[in-house]
Amino acid sequence: MSETPGGSDRESRFERSGISRRQFVRLSAATAGALTLPGNAVADTTSPKFSDLYEYVVTHVPEDYAVPTLVELSDTAGFRELAANGFDPVTTTSPTIAAYISVTPADVDAVTSVDSVTALRYSPGSNPFWLLDYYPDGVFPAPDDSVDFIDFEQMVDGMRYLQGRNDDRLRFYSVGESPGHYNLFLDEAGPQNLWVAELTNDVHDDAAFSEKQKVVFTLSIHGDERSGAEAGTRFVEQLLAGDEPEVEALLDDVVLVFLYPNPDGWIARNQQYRVDTDGDGEPEHNSFKRVTATGVDPNRQYPTVGWIDSEHNPAEPDGTDLVDDEPGIDGDVPPRYTDTVPDALDIVEFLRGYDNVRIGSDLHGMFWSSDFIEGLIVNDEYDTDEFHDLYEWNRRTEHRVENALADELDAHRDRFRELNETYGNEWGFDGSALPTPEEAYDYGTILDTIGYTTSGTLISWMSQPRDQGGLDIQMMAHEMGWDNRVLDRIPFRPWLVDLQVTGYQEVIRETAQHAVRTVTGTIETGGETTAYVDTDALTRTSAALSFTDARTRTTTRHVTVGPAPERVTIDVPDTTRSVSVSLTASGLILARLRTPTGRVVQRYNAAAADSSEGSVEWTVQTPRAGEWTINVKTVGGSKEAAVTVRESLVLTDADDAVTAPDPVDVLGYQQRPYSVSPLEYFPDYAAAISGPDQRATNDGRRNERGNGNVVEDVTGMTVDDVGDGALFRGRSERRAVDNLVVNHARGASSDAYTAELDSFVEAGGTLVLTDRGVSLLAALENDLVDAIGDEDVTEIERFSAFLSERVGDHPLLADTRPIQRELWKPAPLGYPISTPGTAPLTVVEPAAFTAAGGTVAGYTNETGGSGRYVSAGSFTAGDGEIHVVGGLLPPAHQSSLHPFGMLDYTATFLGHTVLTNALGHRQLRYVDGELVATYGNLE
Repeated sequence: MSETPGGSDRESRFERSGISRRQFVRLSAATAGALTLPGNAVADTTSPKFSDLYEYVVTHVPEDYAVPTLVELSDTAGFRELAANGFDPVTTTSPTIAAYISVTPADVDAVTSVDSVTALRYSPGSNPFWLLDYYPDGVFPAPDDSVDFIDFEQMVDGMRYLQGRNDDRLRFYSVGESPGHYNLFLDEAGPQNLWVAELTNDVHDDAAFSEKQKVVFTLSIHGDERSGAEAGTRFVEQLLAGDEPEVEALLDDVVLVFLYPNPDGWIARNQQYRVDTDGDGEPEHNSFKRVTATGVDPNRQYPTVGWIDSEHNPAEPDGTDLVDDEPGIDGDVPPRYTDTVPDALDIVEFLRGYDNVRIGSDLHGMFWSSDFIEGLIVNDEYDTDEFHDLYEWNRRTEHRVENALADELDAHRDRFRELNETYGNEWGFDGSALPTPEEAYDYGTILDTIGYTTSGTLISWMSQPRDQGGLDIQMMAHEMGWDNRVLDRIPFRPWLVDLQVTGYQEVIRETAQHAVRTVTGTIETGGETTAYVDTDALTRTSAALSFTDARTRTTTRHVTVGPAPERVTIDVPDTTRSVSVSLTASGLILARLRTPTGRVVQRYNAAAADSSEGSVEWTVQTPRAGEWTINVKTVGGSKEAAVTVRESLVLTDADDAVTAPDPVDVLGYQQRPYSVSPLEYFPDYAAAISGPDQRATNDGRRNERGNGNVVEDVTGMTVDDVGDGALFRGRSERRAVDNLVVNHARGASSDAYTAELDSFVEAGGTLVLTDRGVSLLAALENDLVDAIGDEDVTEIERFSAFLSERVGDHPLLADTRPIQRELWKPAPLGYPISTPGTAPLTVVEPAAFTAAGGTVAGYTNETGGSGRYVSAGSFTAGDGEIHVVGGLLPPAHQSSLHPFGMLDYTATFLGHTVLTNALGHRQLRYVDGELVATYGNLE
């Protein structure tokens, strides 16, 4: 329907809302100061030509705000008069005579004074004439033909229009509600629908729909990261118009699902809403917002396995008992979640209803980056098939995006430099130091790409196994450069949005194509056998947990910062198990976190060349009691910024490794049962081994030298087995296995065990030491490592296990990529992402390592830069070999909140490939049965 002045079905909605004209006038007077920020005048202009919503907006915005305006006219002569009055109208004569302009309150009289002007209507959106149901350049025009970003209500209206003309292929409906900003115009709460668009052939054939592979795209979960919604929304129309033939051909087999998860962050730009995301009672600028109306980051509120930050609000619709007791959101969901994250609850409940969920992408935005688009591998557990499926998907995406964008990015390099300078000039720093795009696409783990890691994200929850509450989907996040709010309001730059849409539509195409591929990964061993030292000591179970009473202390404070640092203090009592701090700012800030002794343990600089996000999250485990301090100021010091500081302390008296805060006390959820061990990696590894059996076997005789009779590709041996000679055949010096992996220090004090390890190496075996197994170096006496002593091996803890520095030509790193640094992911194993860190690495002093003849593959720096250690390397000068991977396959960590369970292991593809290379194995990747790539050299 179309609006008419004074009585719009689409805009004023007086009849539906029960608001009379008298109430509207009273409301306008009462809220005039609420929408307009201090220092901004309120216009007093009015006209019978205004629609009700237009009058409200134009009298409540700052006087310099350009209101997007649809002008209806009685004849085309008015076009010339508008131009003569200084406007640059976009015009049409169909279906009625109309023009689109942007006009400030101060200039609106120059519009109403034109005799042929009959109506003015508030018209945010990309299509200047969407309120007229007129689409000369498409429902969602290309960026070059658009006047602004796609508006939320425009999206809804346009999708309904497309559905009406493509009912057999498009289904568009709401799956829940957001918290909602207050609608000042209607004087009511403004929860928004969570919309989903499903696109497939015969979309209403429920049986066929259920069987098809689902390809899920979540668009702009952070409301100030617009590229996902801009690209995905246009893609739907393009496909329905026949402009996407390669994806359209898949619709008999796949369903494309486009989910809009954060309408609050989207509609916060519209002037009729009161935006107060920091909860300080003062209205904020109406602009796209990262967060929802309750002020929480919508991408931290999902029920992921492993460590959960107490400040987050994990949305589990099955409620306290984690059991689906009733349809919809269960009645035992604590009010904390129904009040704060109703949107996340609805999304989890909705997505769990799909069958055959194959693959998907969460399309995000970031600040500046040398990679225009980055692909982020999820924090999950992957076997060899899953690794190769993920990385082939990314390899092909990289090829596609580079072909589409590489030349375009080069052509726009000066524009990126100018944009960086604009940011720098606005905030008072050197914008020329910021990067411009050097690559169109790169990919790695979350840490590898954007420099930090997370818990509670939508993609991590989606990728988890079904029996742990997830969807078991192959999921990625993608980050788009120059797609985050640096200025108060994000200007619409058609050239930039066009690049972003081009890039993300290539991601959408490749993701859809990949859904119907079959990718497998196999491992060639050359007939060699591998053993690992088995032990129950690495198994972690929920049954072994004891819970201590716990309570939380949460505080929210609001400060305005400028060039001088503001000081925010946190009183930390000695019963504190953890402190979580988040900072959300309206601009670019510098921040530091100091201990009670004054030592800086965390820094944040929003204007750093490698900065990707506009918010800060810090966690400290077992913090020192006393007064902690946050120092925060604006970058450059030329502007002020409003900063919301939230802190959440978990207080408990217990501190042993198997006593955790009671999740019912802290989060309102019971503990999900689990039993996990990193040694589950080895059966999964064995399942990928293929090729002819080239092994010889002994006759099974056992005598005084050994008792080995290994016939499996991969087998477990206990410490006692090894000490009893299981590594050798009979009385000979012949090895029963070729390779041995040890990821723990059990047996280090057993002379029989360590002597057998020495003999194994001296007999030409390959020994691979990972995690705490590296500490065995000090106990071994073979010629390769005899010089290394107890004092040369130490354990450090970081916020994640990664190589600070790679030695790129080392054989352990063969066929890995420079961006790959992370070895395993901490949060799903219960390790908090904290300061200074809890993720363990057992490492070696560099001087001792190289003096003993070792070659270094990678170093890891101690937190704070006080030490540099060898975390990966090899000793290969003798008949046998010893390889060291200091951070790989650790046991789970149980002393922090982890109500939704644990994973067995979280090796990254780097960690997996380094271990495969250490064993002398080779990985092979097949796509639809055809060999496409190999990794490593078969020895």
